[in-house]
Amino acid sequence: MTTENDILATINDSTFLETIFQKETDWDAALDDRESAEFDGAWCASYEKVSSSCPSEGAQVKEIREIAFKKVYQVTENSDLAGYVSDDMGLIAQACQNKVEIDFIDNLWKTYMRGEFPT
Repeated sequence: MTTENDILATINDSTFLETIFQKETDWDAALDDRESAEFDGAWCASYEKVSSSCPSEGAQVKEIREIAFKKVYQVTENSDLAGYVSDDMGLIAQACQNKVEIDFIDNLWKTYMRGEFPT
């Protein structure tokens, strides 16, 4: 299982997020795709399960969120996109930290690890 230390090391890699977000992509359209009932519903349900069953974010999860936001914003200058990535990384890290297994969250991480933005 991935740990929050693994996530932190991965996003601190100088190429991980940059490789995903340097692509020529219509990021506003990608964000719109995430608003679909299926994706948004699964994300929100996962968030509710994690937030209701786990303690609030610790320092390391907050650090992961902050680093993710700053790196994505630096590459794209899109604060909305950076916010979504920060939220994703926070959700993934908090689930990992508390050993909460949710397929949707596992798939979010796997998608990032394939070098893709989840939509």
